[in-house]
Formats: sequence, C-alpha cells, structure tokens
Amino acid sequence: MDRARLAYAYRQAHEAWQRGALPEAEQILRASWAAEGVRTLRGQLLLAYVLRDAGRPVTELETLQTLLESLGDAPERDLVADAWSMAGEALRLLGESGLAASAFLQAAEIEPDAGEKLVECSNAIFAANAIEGVTAGFMQGLYARYRAFLARLAIEPLPSVYWHHAKLRIGYLSADLRDHPVASFVQPLFCAYDKARFSVYAYSLAAHEDAVTERLRAGGAAWRRMNGQSVAQIAAQIRADEIDVLVDLAGHTAGNALPVFAYRPAPAMLSGIGYMGSTGLFETSGFLSDTQATPDVVSPYFVEPLMRLPQSHFCYQPYGAFPAVGVPPCLSRGFVTFGCFNHFSKITDAMLMLWARILSALPDARLVLKHKLLGMEEGRAYARRRLARMGLPLDRVELRGYSAGHLAEYHDIDIALDTSPYTGGLTTCEALYMGVPVVTLAGAYHGARFGVSLLGNAGLSELVAEDGDGYVALAVQLAQDKALITSLRQGLRARMTSSSLMDGNAYVRAVERLYLHLAEDGFLNQNDTDAHRTGGE
Repeated sequence: MDRARLAYAYRQAHEAWQRGALPEAEQILRASWAAEGVRTLRGQLLLAYVLRDAGRPVTELETLQTLLESLGDAPERDLVADAWSMAGEALRLLGESGLAASAFLQAAEIEPDAGEKLVECSNAIFAANAIEGVTAGFMQGLYARYRAFLARLAIEPLPSVYWHHAKLRIGYLSADLRDHPVASFVQPLFCAYDKARFSVYAYSLAAHEDAVTERLRAGGAAWRRMNGQSVAQIAAQIRADEIDVLVDLAGHTAGNALPVFAYRPAPAMLSGIGYMGSTGLFETSGFLSDTQATPDVVSPYFVEPLMRLPQSHFCYQPYGAFPAVGVPPCLSRGFVTFGCFNHFSKITDAMLMLWARILSALPDARLVLKHKLLGMEEGRAYARRRLARMGLPLDRVELRGYSAGHLAEYHDIDIALDTSPYTGGLTTCEALYMGVPVVTLAGAYHGARFGVSLLGNAGLSELVAEDGDGYVALAVQLAQDKALITSLRQGLRARMTSSSLMDGNAYVRAVERLYLHLAEDGFLNQNDTDAHRTGGE
C-alpha cells in the first residue's frame, strides 16, 4: 500500500466531487482502491458523498454499511460519526425512519463535538416522528438524551428579568424565514401584527435570504441576521433586544438553535408552527397548538404545556401564483386517481397496507406517489420492492420524482391520501387549494393530528377518519361519488380562502391574545419564571 498515492487519488477525487464531476470522482476512488488493495475511511466517506449527490441512496447506504463494519472503530471519531449521520439521512430518505433514528443516535454518541451531538440528536428526534406506532415513552427517552447532551455545554442561564415595555416585544427564531414551507404559515405574524401593542423582532438563521425574506421583512420587524453566530451570541442579542416572548419556529428541524432556550434569554419562550413535536426542554414555557390538534393542554408526548388556540394554530398564506383549478380527471378517465405528494419518509408500512386495501376495493383506481426519491432510479426500485411487499398492485401505482411545477400535477389527482402518524402540512394545504379533497387519519397527539386541524379549520371535518378501517371506508366512499368530487373541486379554493385556516387577521389576533395572556398570567413576572415548571429535572 502506497499512502502517498492513496492521498493523491483522494485529493483528485475530492476536487472532481467539488466541481460536480461525480462519475469521475467515483472512478478515481475505485481505481485507486483496486491498485492499492485497500480502502481508506476518508475515501469511502467521500464515495458516500459522491453517491448521495448522484441520487444513488441504496448504493450510498451499502457503501456506508461496509465502511462502518470494517472501519467503525477507527480513531477518527468525527468521520465515523459523519458516516452514521449520512446513513441516517439515506435511511430516512428511503422511508426507514426507525433505522434512521437509530443511526442518528449512533452519530450523536460517537461525535466528539458537543454542539454536533445536539444536531445529531435533533436529527434522531425528527426522524422518530414518522415511526409507525411511536410511543410517548420512546419520545421522552429521546428528549432526555437531548437534555443530557445539552448539559455538556454547561450553559449558565441569564439572570431573570421582567421588562416593563409599553409594547410587548415578540421575537421569532428560525432558519426558515425564506422560500420554505414554514414561511407559508408565518406571514401574518410578520405582516399583520398590531403595531400599537407589539414590536416584532426576527432572528434569522437562514444562510441565504430571498424574496420571501424581503416580503416578511417589509412587515416592519427589526431584522437580525444571525447565521453563523453561536448560540451564546444569539441569546445575548435576544437579551439585548429585551424580548418579552421568544417564539422558536423550528423545533428539532434542520438549522435549529434550540440550545438558545437553555440561556433563558426571554421571560417566556414558546415553540410551534415549524415543527410538530416537543422541544424536550423544560425551559420552554409552552407549545402552540389548537383545540382540534390536541384534546388537552397536557400530552405525554410533550414536556411543555400545549397552548391551544380556539381555531387553527397556524395560518396558510401561500406565496406566488397557483395554477387554476382543473376538472377532476375521473370524469374523463372513468376511474379515480388517488395521490400522495408527502415526503416518502412519512409513508409507513401500515399506511401502504391501508392504501392496498383501498385499491383492492376499487379495481380500476390508480395511485400516484410523488417525491424526489422517486425520481432516482435506485429510489424507484427500492420503493417498488417495498410497495409490492405491502400488497400494492404495481401496475396501478405511478411513481413521480421532483418537479418545479408540482402544483399543476394536482390536475391528475382526484383524491389525496394523507399519511400517519407524520401527516402532511403544506402538502395538505396545497392539495386543498388545488381543489383536491384530502382524506386523513386522526392520530392520538398533536403532531399526528395536523390533518384533523387543517381539515377541521377548512370546514372539512367529514374527511377525517378515526381509525384505519374508517380511513379505507372514507376513501372508497368518496371515490364512488364523482358528483361530490366534482363539487369539491369547484368550491374548495373559495371555501378554504374564506375559512379560519386562511384568515390572517383573525389568526394573528388570537396569537396576540395568547401573548398578552402570558404577560397577564405571570409568565413574564421575574418571580414566576421558574415557578411554572414543575416535575422537571
């Protein structure tokens, strides 16, 4: 083995990867290994990156498995942790959420950097939301691990304060104040707030801001670009701005800054909208929900209380123009086409079995699945094997990949099928706005009841099923009523636009009442800052 030649080949392959010459990078690496008779950890990890970027997730995963089996005890702990993290990403993309969560946890345990441990633990928590039958105990275990990793940072909370502002200062913390699904649900908070009673501050973690950012910024918020800043610096800025209520819009999603909460930079700190589950942090004053998304203010899946709005806990305000609503395709085709454009990681085996029952009951029906995974050759093959294993007739299932004009593809869909326990959010709203009814399955906790809230606030509670049998029966019954499908197609956009789901002014007033209630109820009183949290660690 010539280490110098291996190192030279690695540098050549890395340069080819950086300029997007993926086949060349792969060829250099494989030729080098064949010539030297050995594979290095760095080389195999680079190959995994090449395969990921080439849209070959199955081969990428096989490469990572080989790497971890042969070199998993290598002293370069950061590289081994990176391999586990990449395996988690690939597994989640393929819809293997349980295995993905386990891989991310492995990465968290091995990762030497304390901050990166939190990132990987957040990845595991996020992936776990799509695990079929995930229990409250399992989620609470993940939250405990996150808190244990956070404790290693030895963060000292800032002194408790109570600001006597004439106008309450509200801060929003997010990496997604840009062209991102979250931005479609926060516009009223930035553009329709009561400027006589509130001041709004934005703490943007986005690496790149865009026209959507400018639209939000135009609402009058004091804008703080915090990308690249440490959590300590972000917390210091929030304290310097004397924020009364800090609202996290990311939870455990990518790019979050949840550790900021450990500093307690504001008297009251909430989370919600951009994430479906608990922060897992006892510092969090509450989680934004609504009466339809959760039956009670306390949930075993959460460590913080659920603060329920009387109607929708988020408001859909789409950016950009939508295509005109079309005619249900069943009228010309003679058969009903179901569709699901949700992330493939949300499609559990239990969901596939329900869809198989629906197609079995409707021998002429079709199903269209759309996600970026399904635009990859390896992804399509993997999905077909999984669908076949769950009993779906592959000759009646169409797999589509990512496309920029995906909204127009709802013209091909008669009925959308929601996923469970990780339901659709933006995808559900887009389907409804395109006139496509969505059938959803009610879950037992906030994150699994987004569909209940969205459809209920759009005036479509009749499309909510309470169990799997009801879900199948509802989808089949609707498919057999072409007159109802046509009526919904024609009226859904107007119905949705006039509903509480899209009433920005009513929504922001309800949220503002919650903020004022926090102030009046003592959350902003420095003597009560800690007292509201009971039963914690």
